[in-house]
Amino acid sequence: MNFKGYKIGFWPYAPGLDKAGDRRRFVFYAREKNLNFEIARKEKPYDIIYLSMGCNISDWLKYKKKFPETKLVFEVIDSYFLQRPSLITKLKGLVRFVTRKESKLYLNYQSAILNLIKAADAVVCSSTTQQDFLFKYNKNVHISLDYFLDDISHTKKTLPGSGKLKLVWEGQAFTVHNLLKIKDVFKRLADKVELHVITDPVVVFPFKIFNKKTSSILSQIECDQYFYEWRKDTFSKIITEADLAIIPIGANDELHWNKPENKLLLFWQIGIPVLTSPTPAYSKALKSAGLPCLCDEVNDWIDKIEDYIKMNDAQRIEWVEKANVYLANTHTKEMILQNWDKIFLSLYK
Repeated sequence: MNFKGYKIGFWPYAPGLDKAGDRRRFVFYAREKNLNFEIARKEKPYDIIYLSMGCNISDWLKYKKKFPETKLVFEVIDSYFLQRPSLITKLKGLVRFVTRKESKLYLNYQSAILNLIKAADAVVCSSTTQQDFLFKYNKNVHISLDYFLDDISHTKKTLPGSGKLKLVWEGQAFTVHNLLKIKDVFKRLADKVELHVITDPVVVFPFKIFNKKTSSILSQIECDQYFYEWRKDTFSKIITEADLAIIPIGANDELHWNKPENKLLLFWQIGIPVLTSPTPAYSKALKSAGLPCLCDEVNDWIDKIEDYIKMNDAQRIEWVEKANVYLANTHTKEMILQNWDKIFLSLYK
């Protein structure tokens, strides 16, 4: 089925389509397939509308009632609906209403998300944990992972050199607090490792008064560290100059614990070995790849890092090769595009 002649509306994470969530998912697919799409307008009929998380839920629920023939795809990559109720989740609907991101005041924003999931003709998520939950509300749920190669300008060619082991962490600033989960690791290995952090200089909140400098969080870590502002044209080069990537996540952080393996795959495609916390997605990927890279307690992190320091070149290369085999078997460009084809074809079954 050819969708080139279809009228497609897209509601992005950012108007410029420059956010990773846009360019690594729907926008990547649309450009590869030469689909004609525009920023969705609520008064205009379309054949298909693709909505990202953060859209005005009440407006698009009204739209679906007004244009029932329009096929609605809702992308819910993050696990907001899997979080236990907290002050933050309870206030989310109020915050979105006050900041005019939502037309209706939802005292339970998670229920609002579920309402749109029920109304959608297809739902796109990013993990089996999410999919299993979403099947209770919608029978047409697909898993889709990010495509990274358009963002990667450099791949790693060299093995660790002399001196301290260079650990690298990359991500959005509001997740940098996860590094504090293993701050005792940095302290105890301060004479053996240094930390390289690639992110934004400020943790941004809906109200600027609550913004926090990333440096204030990193100051709690006791080891040599280097900060780099995230930029699309430089982040992969910085990663290649490190020795080992790390992805620590606290088990009590449900939002991030239930995220997909995207960050792991990104590091692997750059060519750097990774140690991670044992989240469901990371555990599944690492088991499939045959890599012993899961770290639960502080002592696990210390042992695995020290083991890597002691490894010879052949052992380190084996980690990279196993990661490459996994990527070749599960995450090629062709596979990702075929999966997107299935999402869109499912709208007309």
